[in-house]
Amino acid sequence: MVSLPFFKKKEEKIGNYIEVVPVEKTEESKILIRVFVLKDSSDVKAIVDTLREGNTIVFIDIREFKKTKDIVELKRVINRIKSVVNAINGDIAGVGGDWIIATPSFVRIWRVKETPEVSLEEK
Repeated sequence: MVSLPFFKKKEEKIGNYIEVVPVEKTEESKILIRVFVLKDSSDVKAIVDTLREGNTIVFIDIREFKKTKDIVELKRVINRIKSVVNAINGDIAGVGGDWIIATPSFVRIWRVKETPEVSLEEK
């Protein structure tokens, strides 16, 4: 379980009472979520630089890229993003056919394991 400093409280005893004083929030404890629209392969640099910062969950819209580029170029761009995600021990997953989510090392993407289809028909 991750303990974040902005949820902790500092306690001060005053007589028989305990006064709870909130600890000041720090800027580096924030987790950011950014959305990128991938239009060209040059857009990848901003995405991987953001992932390397280590505190940002990235949503990437690849619809525009799929319309204007071929599948080989798309795979090359996704592999570049994957290599950075693997280097930072993050996680990456496709959502639908048009979105990719990439996360830093402290976030894991939950995946549903395929289960066999159950028939509800009576025998």
